[in-house]
Amino acid sequence: MINRWYKQFTQYPPDHPDYWRIRLIEHSLLITTSYFLILTLINLFYFEGYSYALLDATGLIISIGIYSRFRQTGKVNVTAWAVTLMVASLIMLFVISSKGYSHSLFWATLIPPFSFFLIGRTWGTVISGIAFSICAILVYQQTLHSEAVPFSIGSLFNVVEVCIAQVLLFRFYEKTRFSAYKKLALRNLEIQKMAETDKLTGLFNREKLDFALDKLLTTPAANTYIERSTINTKDPTEACPIIYQPEAHASETKLSQALLNKQEMTQFPISVAIIDIDHFKEINDKHGHLIGDKVLCGLADLLKTQMRSDDILARWGGEEFVVVLPNTRLADATELIDRLRHFIATKNIQAMDLTISLGVAQYQIEDTAHTLLDRADKALYLAKSAGRNCVAIA
Repeated sequence: MINRWYKQFTQYPPDHPDYWRIRLIEHSLLITTSYFLILTLINLFYFEGYSYALLDATGLIISIGIYSRFRQTGKVNVTAWAVTLMVASLIMLFVISSKGYSHSLFWATLIPPFSFFLIGRTWGTVISGIAFSICAILVYQQTLHSEAVPFSIGSLFNVVEVCIAQVLLFRFYEKTRFSAYKKLALRNLEIQKMAETDKLTGLFNREKLDFALDKLLTTPAANTYIERSTINTKDPTEACPIIYQPEAHASETKLSQALLNKQEMTQFPISVAIIDIDHFKEINDKHGHLIGDKVLCGLADLLKTQMRSDDILARWGGEEFVVVLPNTRLADATELIDRLRHFIATKNIQAMDLTISLGVAQYQIEDTAHTLLDRADKALYLAKSAGRNCVAIA
């Protein structure tokens, strides 16, 4: 049965410092426990070195005790220090007792990985420095009393065992580091998504809209269509947006001609539309803001079903939404947006029949993202002034 504190730690996000220190402590204790057990058996039955077997058995008992205490208390810092001091002390006791012979000095190389990973670089440096200083003293003493020492099977075991321990240590730590980076990358993606997503509707928010539209307007390769007006002069009356209402039975020829009059030389045929729910304030006043939020979510879901693959849909604020239509001329955008208006009018959201008003504008050479949205917003205002449930173009 996993303890309560352990469940809490595993629920921490990967950027929480104790989350990964627990993994390192667990791996370190696993390695030390396994190694002390193996070394105890080797020294006891193969070398018949009972003093070394006793030393290793002591390490085994301490490792099990630290792990058990760790599971009970969950004290990460205390456990990290306990593991580090245990490993460093037992290794140095073995090195000192063997006077540095039989390649026992190799064992000291295990102290930096434990100390640096568990208690940090400052104290890791101190512990490692003390251990290596002792090793240097032992080597110096060997130079004062130099004598021929044959390489024994114990020397071979020391080298092999230390090498295996180093590989296991860094394999565990590299696995932990890779896992940490992977989870942090996923966490960063989640944070980025949260930063650019409207919490209520799940659409892009205004910040993401501004960024995407700015990038779209400043990336010529994204929109290569070149459109030139067939009319050299503009009608002065075209300074005001054209209100397009299919119910008025306007002539298709007149509508097409009016839209052509609006099309100047444009390198990037990008159009935008701002959508506003008609009489949304009355919905909030009559049914409450919770129902109003559900209406916004319902409309957002319907709008998403009508978007093309490269369209950008965002919540602009309140009950207003924005659709960016790349590679779409004003005439085509107006037709698409009016279809959208008609589609919403035929749907039922929260047991209510809703209508929307829309303002459409096409990018012009002198436009910025701000001026383009501003023209679409002015067109929306005219659509609402004209009685709502219609489309106006700027």
